[in-house]
This record gives sequence, C-alpha cells and structure tokens, in this order.
Amino acid sequence: MKLIITRPVVITGDGGVRSFVPGLTVEVDAPTAEQIIAQQAGIVADPAVPAEAPAIPRRRKSADAEA
Repeated sequence: MKLIITRPVVITGDGGVRSFVPGLTVEVDAPTAEQIIAQQAGIVADPAVPAEAPAIPRRRKSADAEA
C-alpha cells in the first residue's frame, strides 16, 4: 500500500525499527500501513476507490442568484 507520511512516526515490527518523516511517500505492507494510519501519521496515496465530493451543499452567493 502506498502512503504519504504526514507526521513523524516510528514503527517497530518483525523487520526492526523504521522511522518515517513528513512528506515522504512510501510503499509498505498492509500491517505497517494500518499502524501508520492508526497513529494518524499518514494517508493513503492512491486509494482504490476514488473519493467522492462532500455531501455539504454550497452556499449560494448573490451573484449566483442574478445569473
């Protein structure tokens, strides 16, 4: 899974200790990705399902009403 690191994080696992710095894009296995996401230190870089637009309606401006 490909993640973008958003906060400094240190992960310990079977392979030893790994540290990541913000701004880094990494390819990690699923268990490591779950640890990083659980610590709110990274986001998925290439989601399998595209993100949908927010369901919050846009407020109309007076210029919109005139058009």
